[in-house]
Amino acid sequence: MTTPVREFDRFEELAGTQLYRRNVFAVTGLPTRASGPAVRRHRQKAEARLAVEDRWPGAPDLAPAGGYGKDEVRASFEGLQDPRRRMVDELLWLWDTPDSGCDCAPDVHERHDTAVLLHARVLEAETGRSPLPVEQRAPLWEGAASAWGRLLADGALRRHVRHRIRALGDPRLDEGAADDLLAGLPRLLVSPFPQLFADRADATRLTPVCSAWAGFPPFAGLFSELFEGAVEEAYEKIHGDLLTAEREREAAHYREAFLLLRDHVVPAFEDMAPLRAFVSDWRYDETAHIVAVGLNNLAVELLGVSVHRPPSASRREEMLWLAEKAYEIGPDRDSDGLKENWEFIYDHLTGTGRRPARVRRPFPWFWFLLVLAVIGGSLSALIEIYGIVPVLIVGLGGIGVLGYFVQMVVSFADAARSVRRRK
Repeated sequence: MTTPVREFDRFEELAGTQLYRRNVFAVTGLPTRASGPAVRRHRQKAEARLAVEDRWPGAPDLAPAGGYGKDEVRASFEGLQDPRRRMVDELLWLWDTPDSGCDCAPDVHERHDTAVLLHARVLEAETGRSPLPVEQRAPLWEGAASAWGRLLADGALRRHVRHRIRALGDPRLDEGAADDLLAGLPRLLVSPFPQLFADRADATRLTPVCSAWAGFPPFAGLFSELFEGAVEEAYEKIHGDLLTAEREREAAHYREAFLLLRDHVVPAFEDMAPLRAFVSDWRYDETAHIVAVGLNNLAVELLGVSVHRPPSASRREEMLWLAEKAYEIGPDRDSDGLKENWEFIYDHLTGTGRRPARVRRPFPWFWFLLVLAVIGGSLSALIEIYGIVPVLIVGLGGIGVLGYFVQMVVSFADAARSVRRRK
């Protein structure tokens, strides 16, 4: 009966940045093909050394400085007795010579060992156990992703694993378990990334690396699942800090609320940015929404307070920062409202607004002089015909009627503007 993948507890034990360091072959120093008498002799040698010393050196390539302790060495030898645990470790250690009796193509072992070494060495560097400079790590990451991705996609590993299961000849594991082993391997290979993303600078740098891994079919879709836990944890922390800030706001402890938002909530949200490509859109947008609402609510509250009590210079800066940051963070569905609030607060505090300046047009001297000439000519003609006294009387009366008409128009316009403001 095929062993289901859920019985391979070794996947969970190895997951993380030390998946190669904890490998039983790294700890014991045994080759992956070792069995029977060879394992017993090697164990006796290790126990004899540990009887007089505290540390065992392990495999020369990846053993930590100072080697391994007695308990770890003993547990690793015990682990070799369980074929379900052993096969997981074999997949993640060097196969060495191609003439091990399997049906693999001549280059399969070499490709596999290259994948192991590239991946193990870059993890050593990322966890500070190797002095490899940061700028030299990207090629190792890309090489490891390519090597593992191609091996898992072309079926070469499956033939080798089936051969090794037959060679072990243990009834607890049959050839059908090869599919379950290989189904769990991709998730184990990318399991170090959540730990590496704990540092924000590393997370930003490693985001393209994750994208490169996700570009290979065996790893496609794994990263959303891989980082969902980290995103959920960040969401819960942000939500808790927002609730605390809301209570501070309701108690009129505005400075405390502002510091919580500025120093905890916003940085926590910004720390999620490198994960944006690997989490669901709804989760990211929901987080952005609650953060933007929390910032906006405090900005509006402070605006209301400022109506009755002029704000200090620092309070004005806080209000502007809150409103602007809410607009920057808010998802598209909140954009219009947050922008309107930001501009209104800016207008209230600065008095400058965000409206375009009124265009100044040049005075129309040509038309002014032309009208004067027409009026002057008309008055001269009328005076010659009727005399100056009748023209003066009629002119003054006309000016009075015109003034009254203009006053009516102005009054009507003021009434219309008053109605629009109340709406």
